[in-house]
Amino acid sequence: MTVLVTGVSGQLAHLVCEMLRDRHELVGADVRPLPAGRSFPGEFHCVRYTQRRMAEVFRRHRPRALVHLGRLRGSEVSSTSFRFTQNVLGTRNLIDLCIRYGVKRFVVLGTFHVYGAHQHNHVGIREDAPLRASLTFPQIADAVELDHAVTGALWRHRELETVLLRPCHIVGPSLNNLTSRLFRLRAVPTLLGYDPMLQFVHERDCARAICLALHGDRVGVYNVAGEGAVPYTYAIRLAGGRPVPVPHFLAYPVVGSLSRWRLLFPKHLMDYFRYPTVVDDSLFRADFGYAPQFTIVETLASVGRQQVRRKEPA
Repeated sequence: MTVLVTGVSGQLAHLVCEMLRDRHELVGADVRPLPAGRSFPGEFHCVRYTQRRMAEVFRRHRPRALVHLGRLRGSEVSSTSFRFTQNVLGTRNLIDLCIRYGVKRFVVLGTFHVYGAHQHNHVGIREDAPLRASLTFPQIADAVELDHAVTGALWRHRELETVLLRPCHIVGPSLNNLTSRLFRLRAVPTLLGYDPMLQFVHERDCARAICLALHGDRVGVYNVAGEGAVPYTYAIRLAGGRPVPVPHFLAYPVVGSLSRWRLLFPKHLMDYFRYPTVVDDSLFRADFGYAPQFTIVETLASVGRQQVRRKEPA
């Protein structure tokens, strides 16, 4: 089966392709070029998802499945307009091309950030919870709109088997996302008086969840998480760092200044380390037989300053 994978310049997509290369013929696409020294196990196209060249990729390869891992994040692209165009309009164009060229299965990696971080969040947010992130954080409105575009296709185009995954914090030794970079610091800032419960999923567990969604026969929206939830300060210690409490009135201006230089995560994400946003992934476990193979200790130790050496799961 020919599988088109977007976002293949990212490390998570690289892990997914390594898991799929022996079973499928892979075609890669990304708005960014491949990193220096990395090869792709198939034909790679550097193309924007809104361009007409994207239709040529579909016409030429006739993929039976599309794994859309190409959502651009604020920490990667500074232009809000470009990010919105590729994330929202680009995803809608990919959906139209899937319908036009008879793609059978469509797997999309979203984010749990769409639920929003609020002090009244209950523990165990299910997939039918309202998406309140854009009400408080307009900076991630593109993530919410992408989510709406995919869920709209899920109900409007029943012939396209659509699966939308909303994973929690994805971390790992090879990822360079903002959460992994945060937990590699020797001193990790925390908000004085706040210690919310957080969830993490290992990069290889998340890659395996994507593969399970591709090969399964269920459709819908699914949360994805790792093993349990831990307090923020405890997670920092598991990663080998030291929590540094910062008063609230200092934290936001300092983080705002550092985020402009991309030295820390964007200021609008601070509330996700202030209020709990704990999701319930029991539906994905039941429908796809998913179970994380890395414990929370192994997951955080792998990304931080302490490395746990273990045999890779099959």
